[in-house]
Amino acid sequence: MLKSIKVQIYPNTEQQFYINKMLGTCRFVYNNCLSYKIKEYNENKKSTSFGEIGKYLLILKNEYEWIKDSHAKVIQQTLINLEGAYKSFFKNGNGFPKFKSRKDNNQTCRFPVDAISVVKGNSINIIKALKNIHYKCSIEDEKYLNKNQNKIKSATLIKTKSDKYFLSIMVNRENNKKLPATNKIIGIDVGIKTFVIGSDGNNFENIKIKRNNESKLKRLHQLHSRKENNGKNKEKSRIRLARYYEKLNNQKEYYLHSITNKLLNENQVIVMEDLNVKGMMKNHNLAKSIQELSLYRFKTILKYKANWYERDIIEIDRWFPSSKLCSMCGYKKDDLTLNDREWICPKCGSNHDRDFNAAKNIENEGKRILKIGSSSPKLTPLEIRTIV
Repeated sequence: MLKSIKVQIYPNTEQQFYINKMLGTCRFVYNNCLSYKIKEYNENKKSTSFGEIGKYLLILKNEYEWIKDSHAKVIQQTLINLEGAYKSFFKNGNGFPKFKSRKDNNQTCRFPVDAISVVKGNSINIIKALKNIHYKCSIEDEKYLNKNQNKIKSATLIKTKSDKYFLSIMVNRENNKKLPATNKIIGIDVGIKTFVIGSDGNNFENIKIKRNNESKLKRLHQLHSRKENNGKNKEKSRIRLARYYEKLNNQKEYYLHSITNKLLNENQVIVMEDLNVKGMMKNHNLAKSIQELSLYRFKTILKYKANWYERDIIEIDRWFPSSKLCSMCGYKKDDLTLNDREWICPKCGSNHDRDFNAAKNIENEGKRILKIGSSSPKLTPLEIRTIV
């Protein structure tokens, strides 16, 4: 199984200069090659092959000699990334490749496995110009990198907007962490007031990271806007602002991981709705709150960890009326509105909390998909995985 180990690296001044120059070169090559592919298609209705892009790179190198100062294999990897983005667009329907900007949140370039020479202790040699770079990560990951250098597949160098440098090392790593066996199934509903509502009664609050720190963010933005353009103080205030955003994002990321860890530790199957986040963002009254929830990121973490730990995620149809159904008798209350946080079932008289009732209905729908009824015997985790 391929896993990524992200380490923070601390290059010296000379190495930082080389990295910044290399990142700029990769961005320049990527943008020019993308522009060339678009131009060829618009003018000649021709899809440019990888080999033709390689020939165009030679033309760029002859015209701009400074491209040759960066490592050839890293530049070659930039073309591979561009080709992969094109294939992803045509085959998987992902977004069309975008031009890179120096103002992007992260500047990245990738090193193939043969460009990473050795990991020794807490230092790493990448290429000749980037030797003995000190790095920090967990003790467990450091030991693994030192003992299993032959399992390294590639490494992506990342420069954040706060001027920090990271190396995301892709390794072939078996998952040794086994979660305790369980046959529990949980339905989860996500909301704005309460982030995650579980059908077992466990809820996770919306910690509102950015809204709770809005006054300080506003102040930092004001201080930044008052600084003279292109001055040293402007750059210092930009970094201060970027690092504060980074701090808030790290807090949110930690919270998302803690939620997913608890859900996966306690349940074999997690049932959730296939939410249309993009469509939900069109509601301008709720867009800011929905964006702050990081629903897409939450689902991404939940899915890849479920794959690691052999847990299962079931996504039910986004049009399933989870809030309108009575979880006790199945009655559908068609006139339920967003303002109705509680309602009483006119058929069986059950008093429902809107969100908890939705979570119970989501769990029931997951059991229906798995064909698990109230009178059915409890299935083992292996039997559940066989059904899924």
